[in-house]
Amino acid sequence: MESFQIKRKILPDLVVVLATLLLISVVGWAFFLKEDPIPLAGPAIIIFFIIGGIGSLVLFFAFKMIIRRPATITINQEGFEYNPGGVSTGFIPWTNVAEIKEVEVRTQKTNSSGPVWETTLGIKLKEPAPYRNQYPSIIRGLMKVNDNMYDADIFFRLTDFGNQVDEVKTLMYKFGKRTSL
Repeated sequence: MESFQIKRKILPDLVVVLATLLLISVVGWAFFLKEDPIPLAGPAIIIFFIIGGIGSLVLFFAFKMIIRRPATITINQEGFEYNPGGVSTGFIPWTNVAEIKEVEVRTQKTNSSGPVWETTLGIKLKEPAPYRNQYPSIIRGLMKVNDNMYDADIFFRLTDFGNQVDEVKTLMYKFGKRTSL
């Protein structure tokens, strides 16, 4: 069975690693190496351990993503799995896909002053319960709101696919139920 994959890009994770190492280095310098170091007492020790602990976790997960480098999307004749940012939909078989369509959704971009409209690929499932039940109840509630607003259960950010977006759309429409292009 042939499978199409787009692997996760390494650069964003490397930026996270470098920024975290810089933060941890500055904290280490401030507490140990500078001419008049901050004494490890009172609130300073709490700050030191919080930054050290969170920094260590961030480094662990960033290195894990760099080493594993999971696929952002995998598509084959049996179904698909979408895994943006390390959060997977799980494998969704084509037999559970009711509809695939392009949907304009309101989203917040970091470089804009307010919400903007973004074109996404919306997938409506015949039976969304198994897919939804894998998430915490608060996320399930948000998924239900999205379903009510846009009549889709899963949204693919087309920007996640870079210059292979046309390939992804072609394969999704080929194997799933096409409603618009």
